[in-house]
Amino acid sequence: MLRKTITCAAIAMSLAAAWPAAAYSVRHLEPGERAAMLTACRRLHHGNDRDLCRRIVDDRQLIANAKRSCLWAMTALMQGTAWAKVKSLPATYTCTVSLRRAGYPVSAVLRRLSD
Repeated sequence: MLRKTITCAAIAMSLAAAWPAAAYSVRHLEPGERAAMLTACRRLHHGNDRDLCRRIVDDRQLIANAKRSCLWAMTALMQGTAWAKVKSLPATYTCTVSLRRAGYPVSAVLRRLSD
């Protein structure tokens, strides 16, 4: 009886510890993340770029992790320093691959962001 109680308690504690990780969605953005992405979109200089950025944020075919990578890459590239560009390479690669699969004009977007 004691072993069953201890086992149940251990399972309950492991599920409680895993709750924050379960709240992090791979498929959908949280409202705060979406707001941060839309703020980053508004910082883009050209109107067409802002519209494209908003379409990417609202695209249901892209998973949230791809969008998070795009936000990280955009933010680092807009900082403009050499270190920021190097630091953004993994996120930029993930973003590029995901957007290319979804049919977005990736090369044109990255060229404008890196100018």
